[in-house]
Parts: sequence; C-alpha cells; structure tokens
Amino acid sequence: MGKHYGRGRWIIGWILSVITVFVAFGLYRNRAKHWIAESNVRSVKNGAEAFAGNAVNNPLSADELAALKWLDYITGPLPPDEEREWWNIGGTQHGLFAKRYNIAFCGYAAAALGMREAPGTPGFTTVGHVLGRCIERYLKRDVWAYSMSKSYWGLKPWAPDPCFRENVMYTGHLLQLLALYETFTGDTRYWTEGFDFTWTDGRTAHYTVQKLIDVTVHQMRHGPNGGLTCEPGLMFFPCNNHPHIALSIFARLGHGDWNADARRWEKWALEHYTEPLFGGGALNLVYHVKSGLFYPRGSAGLDAWSLLWYEPWAENRDTAHALWQSAATKIDWTKFTAPSDAIDGSATCNDPAKVPPTAAASFLAAAARACDDLETAERIEKELDAKYLKHDDGMYRLNLDREWRIGATANRIISLAYSNGSSFRTFCEGKVPAFNNRIKKFDRDAGKTDERPQCLPHP
Repeated sequence: MGKHYGRGRWIIGWILSVITVFVAFGLYRNRAKHWIAESNVRSVKNGAEAFAGNAVNNPLSADELAALKWLDYITGPLPPDEEREWWNIGGTQHGLFAKRYNIAFCGYAAAALGMREAPGTPGFTTVGHVLGRCIERYLKRDVWAYSMSKSYWGLKPWAPDPCFRENVMYTGHLLQLLALYETFTGDTRYWTEGFDFTWTDGRTAHYTVQKLIDVTVHQMRHGPNGGLTCEPGLMFFPCNNHPHIALSIFARLGHGDWNADARRWEKWALEHYTEPLFGGGALNLVYHVKSGLFYPRGSAGLDAWSLLWYEPWAENRDTAHALWQSAATKIDWTKFTAPSDAIDGSATCNDPAKVPPTAAASFLAAAARACDDLETAERIEKELDAKYLKHDDGMYRLNLDREWRIGATANRIISLAYSNGSSFRTFCEGKVPAFNNRIKKFDRDAGKTDERPQCLPHP
C-alpha cells in the first residue's frame, strides 16, 4: 500500500517490541472476536430504509455538475505545464501520495455522481469518458514502475508484471476502475483486447480483465486468510476492499460468483484487524504475514479509507456502521477544526499519522456519509469547505497542496454525491440506472452459468 520495502526494515523493530506483549495481544484478539459477535446485532440505521433513501434517482446538483466538470478536466489531456502542475506528484510512487490512488479516486468520484444519471444522458456519458481516461492514466509506466525496483518485483521471473503477486495496492484499484468502466460504457474491449505493461527494455506483460481476475482470486484462495498483500509480506485492510467491490460489480454484470472468497476474507479480517491494542483507531494498521503479527495501532484516516470501501461489499451493513461508530469516537477533533494542509514528507502507509489533516478529513467525510453519520460528515465538510473549497471556472475543487489536492477533492466529491443520494452499496447490488442492459447474455439464459475457469494456473 505504499512504503518502499527496501526502506521497510522497520518491520523488524516493531515485531521485537510486539513480542513483549504477545500474551496481551492474544487476549486482545479474543476481545475483538467478542466485539464482532456483538456488532452483528447492533444497528445504526435500518438497512432497508437506508437503501431506499440512497436509491432515489435525484438529478445532479449545481455543485455536482461543477464537480463532474472538474473530473472531466483533470483526467483529460492537459497542456504540458498544467499536466506537470497537477500530476507531478507522488515522487517514487511508493507512498500515500502516489498517482495510482489519486487517479483511482477520480474514477470513483465520477462513478458516485454518475450512478444517479440515466444511461444516455450527457452526464452519464461524461462519467464513462472520465473512467476511460483514468484507466489510460493508470496503465502508464510511470504509475506502476515502482514495482520494478529490486526490493519489489524487478528481479522476479514474472517482471515486468505489476499484477502477478503482492500488489493489491495497484491491482485492486485497477480492477475496480475496470468494473466501473464496463458498467458505465458497456465497452468490453479490456476483456477481448486486453492491455499491456511494457518495460523500457521492451519486455511486455499482457493482461485481459479475465486474467487479472484470475490472478487476483488465485492469491485470495491460496493465501493463509483470503487476503491479498499490498507489498512484500504486508497486508492492509483498506486495499483489500477494492478487489471485492470490483468482483461484486463483475458478479452483477454476469461474469462469475466470488461471494465465498469475500466472506472468507471478511470473517478473518473482522476477527483480527479490529480494536488495536495501542489505540489510535478502530482498525490495526498492518498485518505482517510471515510473523503472523499486527502493528497494533490505528489512525483516523486509515479507518475512514477502510470503512468507506468496506461498507459497499460487507455482508452485513450494520457491521460496517458499528465499526464506524467505534472509529468516530477516536477522532481527534483538534486536528479537524480548520484542518491544516501541511505535509510531512515522511508520511507513508506505515506512518499515516503524518498525513495532512485535510487529506484525512476528505476520507472521514466520505466514510461518515457512507455509514449514515451525518453529524460527523457535516461537521468535517463545513471545516474543510470553509478554508479550501473553490469554484473556479465553473468547477468544484479543494485548493490544497499539489501532492494530495486531486485525491482529496475526489473524496470530497464522493461525500457530496452521498449527501444527495448516491451509494456504492446500492451500486454494488445493481440497483442503479448504470446497470441497465449491461448483464451478459449467458446470465439471462435460464440454466446457464459462466463456465470460464475462475483461476488460471499460477506459475
């Protein structure tokens, strides 16, 4: 999910420190399991009522139309100087400000707006264009070149393939973008023609959507707990949400059924990631697969990213809401009253506490909306908008530091769309106009199932 593994030897230090509290950690796991059992019967809001409210096909507001205009602008072809001004971000692409996240969030924001538009309308068509451009940007070499470093997979026999193993921080978002793109456009060229990852020396790895699904699902089924590692040996909860959202959408489109894979990972994650021993948030930061240990501390931003994208595919929506209730009690409001935009260059996914409060606030607002905590959402949005929201040239954006302004604006747009009735939960269930006439023929034919293999051989 984002820290260069060659510099990631920090893991040794925290493993040694955590060993000293191993017994307490065992007790913590038992407490977490008990908490999850209780969460399944708690309810923040009646699910049926929430879905009915979110499914309303409200027309896009003036702010939403301005937001869509900005997404269309920022993902499209830009003059060289503007391209550098907006997209010269992320440095080595190992950290939380990497291009892959900013690109993906733009696609998700466009989909959040478009899910309330009727197919064939100008807004719906624009969403398809934005998603297509996001995929084109996402496949550019500079976005995935980090995977070719020696401490990642540059020396592996499968190089230059950034999707083959231990990179869900890239592949999960690519899958979700591909699923959204097919839903809004009906274009299946990424299934039939595929796409290439070409390295500077001419080596190429060719993929189709089916191959990307197969490689991803194989890792789920052959791993110890159903999860996918973000980078060598490290497994983060938030990144694992994105492939499950993608697979739920592909299932609705008639491409297969991966519900058992989702439930296996969800069960393990809910029993192990919750209630960090040393506090800081509702979810543990990271799991070290080889040692079987967690870095048992959380953060508000990590919780928000996690729960914004867990809620759409959770088996029980109330579980996501109960987790959010826990996360909301841990928000340090001193950081989010007129939140600062200062960036600490050392901020990584392994040290998210150094992420600027504006970036975390954009996630918190969206997650609060997704989990029906309107009071928290409105409080954060008010503070963020008062200082940073701009309406330039008829567009809606946050005027933040270049490193995070694209992603933060995209997340603010997601919370805006949720406030007007959008819901990725409803979207994943196929209850939105975007799914009209998108279901594959074999799914409509009585008695037919998808006979394509769910997992290709994995060398």
